[in-house]
Amino acid sequence: MKPTPKLPVLDTRTFAGPGLADTPCLLDLAGIQFTQSGRAAILLALEALHIQAGDQVLVPTYHCPTMVAPIVVLGAEALFYPINDHGAPQMDWVAAHTTDQVRAMLVPHFFGLPQPLAQVRQWCQAHGVRLIEDCAHAMFGITEGRPVGSTGDFAIASLTKFLPVSEGGVLVNHLAMPKPAVLTGLSAKAQLKAAFDMVHTSVNFGRLPLLAPMFGLIARLRQGLVHQAPVDVIPPAENKDTHAGDSFSIDVPRAHQELSHVSQWMARHAHRARIVVRRRECYRYFVQAYTNTPGMRPLLPELPDHCAPYVFPLWVDEPDPGYAELRRLQYPVSRWDWLWPTTPTLPQDQGKRWSHHVLQLACHQDLTRAEMARMVTTLKRVYAR
Repeated sequence: MKPTPKLPVLDTRTFAGPGLADTPCLLDLAGIQFTQSGRAAILLALEALHIQAGDQVLVPTYHCPTMVAPIVVLGAEALFYPINDHGAPQMDWVAAHTTDQVRAMLVPHFFGLPQPLAQVRQWCQAHGVRLIEDCAHAMFGITEGRPVGSTGDFAIASLTKFLPVSEGGVLVNHLAMPKPAVLTGLSAKAQLKAAFDMVHTSVNFGRLPLLAPMFGLIARLRQGLVHQAPVDVIPPAENKDTHAGDSFSIDVPRAHQELSHVSQWMARHAHRARIVVRRRECYRYFVQAYTNTPGMRPLLPELPDHCAPYVFPLWVDEPDPGYAELRRLQYPVSRWDWLWPTTPTLPQDQGKRWSHHVLQLACHQDLTRAEMARMVTTLKRVYAR
C-alpha cells in the first residue's frame, strides 16, 4: 500500500473542482513576487528592511526553525514572544519586553486559521516596527474583514503547503519602497528538475498511474539533475539534530533565485475552490473523528469561515513514544518539537507546550476518504490505552 502524502500531489483533479473560489487568496494581492520558498521570502523581506547585526526581530515561541534561520543568517537576533491558547501574540508581554533594537515582528496564522491582527498592527505602527504577516499556513482566508496577507507591511507564503509543487514561496510587499528584489534565473536543468520532481512525487504516491510504467526511463534521464549544494548557511554548530538540520539553515544564494516556471504556472492554474472546499471537509472530518477520544482532542475545533486550513492540529496528552511510531509508519504527521536553541520558557506561554503536545496532521485537498479513514484508525491504534 502506498504511503499517505503529507502534502498535495499532482492529480487528475488538480485543475477541476466545484464552482468558483469565494475565499480570498493571497496570490491575488498586488505586489506579489514568487520566491524559492517561504523562508526565502522571509529573508528577502528582512533584507528589504535592511535588518542586520544589532537588530532584533520578534518571533513566536511556537515556530519552525525555518522562521528563525533567515534572521540569524543576517546577524540579527530573534526575540521570542509568548502566544495564547489560540496562537495569537501576548501583546502585554510584547509591550513590556520590546527594546529599541526591535525592527520587525513576524506573526503567523498557525494551521491556516486566520489570526486577528488589528491590535498587532496598531502596536507595530506606534513603535516603528515593521509587521511581517506569515501566511505560510494560510494562503486563503479573511481576518477582521481583510484578506490574509493584506495587513502586514510584508506577507510571506509557501506554495508547497497548498499546491502540488516541489518548491515555492511568495513575498508580498505593501510598502511603496523598496522595490522587489532582483532574483537570478534558473538554469534549464533546474527548470526540468522542478517539473520532474512534481510528477515523481505524484507517481510515488499512486497518483497518475498511467505514467508509472514509463517512470523508470524518466528516472534514468534525471541523472545529474540536482540542485547545487548550499554555499552560505548557518554554521553546523547551530544544528542540534541531523534529521531537522535543513530547517536550521538557509541557502542564501538559492534564496535569491527565481521560482521555476512550472511552479509559477501551477500557482496560477490549480483549481482554488477545490483546495478550499476539500481542506475544510478534511478538517471537519478530523474534528468529528477525534472529539471525545481519550487522551487527545482537537486543539481548535471551531473552523472559521472563509479559510483553508493547512493542517489539523491535534492535542495529545502523552504524545511520546507514539509520535516516533507514527513517523516510523510514514504517517503524514509533523511536530514542531525542534525549536531554535535560544527559545526561552515564558510565563503563561502556550508555545513550548504546543511544540510537545500538538501533532500537525495532513489536511490537504488530495487526501482520499480511504486515506483519511486509515489515518484515524492508525493514530487511535498507536495511542490506544
